[in-house]
Amino acid sequence: MERADHADHADRDDRDDRAEHRGPGDRRGPGALRSGAVAPAGWRGWTRWPLTGPLVALAALTVAVDVVTAWADVAAGHLGRVPVSPALPLGLALALGVGLRRLGWDRANRRAWREFLAVGSVVLVGALAQYAVRIGGPAEAAGLVIAALGEELVYRLAVLVLVGAVVAWCTGRNWRNAEDWGPVAGVAALLAGGLVFTLLPGHLAQVQGVTTVVPFASLGVVLGYAVLRTGALLPAVAVHALVNVTTIAALTGAAAPGLRTAFVATALVALVAATVVAGRRLGLLRPVPAAIDLRATGSG
Repeated sequence: MERADHADHADRDDRDDRAEHRGPGDRRGPGALRSGAVAPAGWRGWTRWPLTGPLVALAALTVAVDVVTAWADVAAGHLGRVPVSPALPLGLALALGVGLRRLGWDRANRRAWREFLAVGSVVLVGALAQYAVRIGGPAEAAGLVIAALGEELVYRLAVLVLVGAVVAWCTGRNWRNAEDWGPVAGVAALLAGGLVFTLLPGHLAQVQGVTTVVPFASLGVVLGYAVLRTGALLPAVAVHALVNVTTIAALTGAAAPGLRTAFVATALVALVAATVVAGRRLGLLRPVPAAIDLRATGSG
């Protein structure tokens, strides 16, 4: 644990050092743009999640328990009409195993996501208050947040860990750390998370054709992308909870279906934009050379 903590502090210190020594106009290097144009940016890779065999096994168990109990209509309890998944304790244990700091619960991530978390928190609290008064009561409103947390732990953490590690191992990559998985394993994990999420019975009940499949799959993939790029789980939980509120409001007639669709689209676009901003602040999204200045290399 001491080595893990030391590595975590070193990682954050390294990001802070890069942020302090690299200003917004810094384009040093052989590929620097001398014209003053902003260089395109590229991700360094996926987030850093050190993994072990037992953690991957726990991820597999978490996914299996959630999927099986969802289809069997088995719940650990209910908050209003909202069921609590029996997999929730397993998901929390997995989060603790990966490390809360690795999942965005550190100062660097909170600062990187600060505007999104501030606005999202205000909107979420307001939506939950309206839901509690007009639709389902305080317990059910809280249940929607807990349900969002549970599904994020399963489909944006456990599925990503399980599929990403397995595909990385099959392709000869280092499966023990998500940042070493490579693009194939990462994309496979994101697509798997979106697919399994879409095929949950409660979601399939709302599917009436291709046009309704796409929103669920897109939601799963975009939420997973934000998590796998930055490691931060809380922004995805906030968006998912807001989607839950608007979905139930639309199904009960308290809100127009078109309003739900517009809100989900807006929330996903905002999440993608916030992911890019957070990636830049964390040093995970860095400028890449768009052209080579031969003068900088001493040639010509």
